[in-house]
Amino acid sequence: MYLNRVLLLVLALLYVCSPAIEVWISAAPSAWYRPQLVWLGLILIVALSMHRDTQRGN
Repeated sequence: MYLNRVLLLVLALLYVCSPAIEVWISAAPSAWYRPQLVWLGLILIVALSMHRDTQRGN
């Protein structure tokens, strides 16, 4: 499994900054699931990226 270095760096930065990001997202009066939607979107982007790499044979 090959993981793009830039993607790995972005994921590491998001993991480190996740508490601040979650406070920022949930600061406005909104639905309780809003932060989880952001993380779900990130997971889907990574999954699609990895799926395309496996289809190309890399």
